[in-house]
Amino acid sequence: MADNYWEKRTKAIMDLLDVKDTELTNAVLKEYQAASDDVSRKIDDFYEKYADKNTISYDEARKRVRAVDLDDYVKRANAYRKSNKDNPELLKRLNAQYMTSKISRLELLKLEIDFRILQASNAQSEAFTAYLAKESAYIYSALSVGNAIKTLNEREIESILQMEWSGASYSQRIWRDNDVLANKLKDELVKAAINGTNPRVTAKKLRDTFGGTKPNTERLVRTESTYVANASTAKRYDNMGVKEYEFVAVMDNRTSSICRELNGQTFPISEFLPGTNAPAMHPNCRSTIVPATSDLTKYNKYLDSDTVDGLPDMDWDF
Repeated sequence: MADNYWEKRTKAIMDLLDVKDTELTNAVLKEYQAASDDVSRKIDDFYEKYADKNTISYDEARKRVRAVDLDDYVKRANAYRKSNKDNPELLKRLNAQYMTSKISRLELLKLEIDFRILQASNAQSEAFTAYLAKESAYIYSALSVGNAIKTLNEREIESILQMEWSGASYSQRIWRDNDVLANKLKDELVKAAINGTNPRVTAKKLRDTFGGTKPNTERLVRTESTYVANASTAKRYDNMGVKEYEFVAVMDNRTSSICRELNGQTFPISEFLPGTNAPAMHPNCRSTIVPATSDLTKYNKYLDSDTVDGLPDMDWDF
């Protein structure tokens, strides 16, 4: 088994992150709430301009939009494009949006939803980047007591954050999940137009759809935080000269079968691969890694007797 010090220290770090991760989760959910409120206002405006007796037929929804409404959308989209000209993912999506004088009323409302979800995705991606970068730097420092180098440079942190593990990076997952959300919202709009649904009913269905993002957000934050924690830990161990790591699962009634099977197994640090032989192995993964060797005394120079039982202050704000 791995040395008890490293296991205790790693567990203490993960316990702290459980608390800190809540800040990122709340920031992402706050952006969803703002997007939900904005979409509700757009629906109110839509029915006020085009509907009769608070319902609208599909034929009416398919009529051409007023030029002034399209101009307003185009101006806002172009302003957002200019303020984010160095963001390739955002620009690609903005440039792909269809804008024409022949656009229908329903299509304009769908564009408005796409635009608002695009803004939310961009804000959420930036929030993840800021949080995970600080997390990576903190964990490397927390495992770098005594005589060890205590910092990661920006290039090393970016390499950890941008790694596509299990097929995607955190940013790609955010955009992908929000694409699914936008499609669900637009499907509800089409159904409402076909059925002539009252706008209050439509708005509630859309709010419920936004509400369904909470468990997915919590899962995404936990999973990406676990990945970054372990990738930063692996970087620290590698720099220390650790040759192998041991997979440590949290063993309880919630432990997944794959983590239970990997628990206690050792792998070369050079073959560290999240999703295959290192955490995160799956959504909501709680597993960690520790140095795997019976002779850990050569790493004692990295320890400081004053900090063995404690951790550096998590003094970074988000």
